[in-house]
Amino acid sequence: MADAKFDPRNFISPPFRACPKCGKESFGILTISGNSYSRRCRDCWHMVNRLPLPKLNKKVIYLDQYVVSNLMKLDNPVYQRDGFTKEKTFYQELRDLLMELRRMQLIVCPDSASHVSESRISPFNAELKKTYENLSSGITFQSFESISSLQIGELARAWSDGREPVFRFNARDVLHKDPNEWSERYYITFQDNPFIVPNEIKTARAYMHTHIARLFRDVWSKEARTFQYWNDLERKGYQGHLGAAVVKSRRERMESMLAYQPGVEPSLEELGKVLPSAAEALLAGLEHIMRFPRDGSMRTPDETAKLERSFGEANRIAEAPFVKLQSLMYAAIAMRAAAGQKEPPNEGMTTDIETIAYLLPYCDAMLMDNDCRALLRNIPTALRPAEVERVYSLNSRTEFLDYLRSIRASITPEHLDALREVYGEEYI
Repeated sequence: MADAKFDPRNFISPPFRACPKCGKESFGILTISGNSYSRRCRDCWHMVNRLPLPKLNKKVIYLDQYVVSNLMKLDNPVYQRDGFTKEKTFYQELRDLLMELRRMQLIVCPDSASHVSESRISPFNAELKKTYENLSSGITFQSFESISSLQIGELARAWSDGREPVFRFNARDVLHKDPNEWSERYYITFQDNPFIVPNEIKTARAYMHTHIARLFRDVWSKEARTFQYWNDLERKGYQGHLGAAVVKSRRERMESMLAYQPGVEPSLEELGKVLPSAAEALLAGLEHIMRFPRDGSMRTPDETAKLERSFGEANRIAEAPFVKLQSLMYAAIAMRAAAGQKEPPNEGMTTDIETIAYLLPYCDAMLMDNDCRALLRNIPTALRPAEVERVYSLNSRTEFLDYLRSIRASITPEHLDALREVYGEEYI
């Protein structure tokens, strides 16, 4: 077997231009980074760094797992069923448009924790993972716990500063990399995270579904309450949910430590219980914010405790945007139950609600399933957030495709020239 030889020239790619030093047509693209690129000659190694590229303002498009699943079927006919046939034309057109816009640096389609968890419990995990990573090109939303900490942290800082909170909803704040960078020709993917255990995901989903189904049958369908009542109850109860999560984590840690046996390797599940939970990390972050104001000073323990207590008594966490949005959606389900809907939401609805609550404010558009979009539109007009209009579904597929085409139509001559310069004519 011949030895493999590494040739650095392989990292210099088309389109090639005449080298300004040696004159050969071998002056190719070496790197693309941020808003600039570099060229290098494959023959004489002459290099020019940091050539400028136009600044980008890519649209952030989120695709629900239901959409990812159907896009996956295009490349895997064995998973196609009879019901898919009538939708196949739409999904083919959708994928072509998305890939064209992604290639032209006009959109990003980030993947999220919801894609990962829902794929991990599917028998088609590998195919689904390949599909959503191909669409996202390595651009991923931060965990929902991180977004929660970001929003609640702003509420705490505002309370500490004596001002009103300001939420920017800048996608860059909740993505692992800047979406407005020009894309490299490649991206790196990793194997499945071993700390994400499919059985734990299934158990958590089943627990949540059982809880929601019980509320649907035994509470929401029987109590004659207003939408505002259920909305306020959900929103103001989130702080108690966090407190209960902290207590649960501390109890499980103690139980795990007491059950430890020397010489016996603990499971990943047991190791996870020993580490601080997301709720505990959030609580520690709030304590730090209250203790250390942004002016560089440090409050006394009594001053800190007083500020923490007043923050809790005011229940400022109820003002977090993700809490408000998910509370509206659960209140809409409660009103459906009261109106006579017989069946509770399916197991996937809680994941959809969580995904929308955390990600919608940072997206320019979301393509979700019909029932999820309908639930958002069940929110009374006076309470319905403006960003609900950014949510599309199969029932509004024509409007969504028109929206994507409008993005393509907005491209400028300067942008087209830059595409030709760094990627080549085939990108146009």
